[in-house]
Amino acid sequence: MPIIMIIASLLVYFALTFYVAYNGWVWLKKSFGFRFKRTYFIALFFISISYFIAVMFSISSLRWVGYIWLVVFGYGLILFPLLNIVYLLIKKRGIKWFGYGVLAFYVFVFTYGSINMWNPVVVPYEIELAKETELNELKILLISDIHISDTIGPQTIKKLINHSNEVEPDIILLAGDIIDNSIEPYYKYNLGEIMAGLTAPLGVYAVLGNHEYYSDDIPTFIEEMNEVDIEVLTDEVTNIDDLFYIVGRKDYTDRDRLTIAELTEELDHDKPILLVDHQPGEFDEVSAAGVDVMVSGHTHRGQLFPGNLITNAIYENHYGHLQVDELHTIVSSGYGIWGPPFRIGSRSEVVEINVRFWE
Repeated sequence: MPIIMIIASLLVYFALTFYVAYNGWVWLKKSFGFRFKRTYFIALFFISISYFIAVMFSISSLRWVGYIWLVVFGYGLILFPLLNIVYLLIKKRGIKWFGYGVLAFYVFVFTYGSINMWNPVVVPYEIELAKETELNELKILLISDIHISDTIGPQTIKKLINHSNEVEPDIILLAGDIIDNSIEPYYKYNLGEIMAGLTAPLGVYAVLGNHEYYSDDIPTFIEEMNEVDIEVLTDEVTNIDDLFYIVGRKDYTDRDRLTIAELTEELDHDKPILLVDHQPGEFDEVSAAGVDVMVSGHTHRGQLFPGNLITNAIYENHYGHLQVDELHTIVSSGYGIWGPPFRIGSRSEVVEINVRFWE
């Protein structure tokens, strides 16, 4: 069955690729008299498989060709059916200007999408907790979905450290997917020295995301994080100076992870309880377990429109702040990206959470 599904998926993919490519061919032929049909389709075929080749053989430059194609392909499947209908309704006129309009659209997507990706912002939230603690306020820096890779390298991580220094948080929480699929780029770019700059008075704590599970690097990854004073919590609880608790869960994909009730049942519920869980979900169970603040990532806020509409339909909270009973949930769109380094309908960010306590 898996082989049949793979073959079926490839057939569908190549059929849709031909549809997108054919629309481009018709525009070139009718608008400019372009005659190199065979060369055009052969070139588009290799471009369409460039991402898969890049992944299989770790070819970074080819990966970028694949990223650009995936964006062109994805939006082409939205644009071309609409344009085909309009083209027929106006009796097959204006194809040249349709083509220019599509080109202008892609220029916008790649320009605006790059700005949103490579210029991260600090997004602040203010919340209040009716819990007793010696603290009056707590400033949390939430960072999720860095996705360290050949795309997210030294300069991007240095910018992250600068944002952290500007915020001056009391504590830093890393909500998973710190690496993309492998720890190799972390070594390749010697990122340990840079990540060591991520510091806070009350410590830096992390959890695993689903991408950390995509290789056998979790033990090594945890060791590397410990080397730079980042404590990875895997279904563990830490008491921060007897002021509040940080609960760090294994990712939802881990079948062996404990329930939130099991993790919190022995805690002093008069103290604030903060939960770091990569994927936002199980809000009712988390609220019933007495958690006050839950921080997550994973969704990327869809990353590329209309992906944000899809994540909004899937998750109770796909982005931002949502209160469920006494539980405050905060989901970040993430700092890095998976796949094409462009964002439409989302923005790369770090999150500043200012918590006020009162009795």
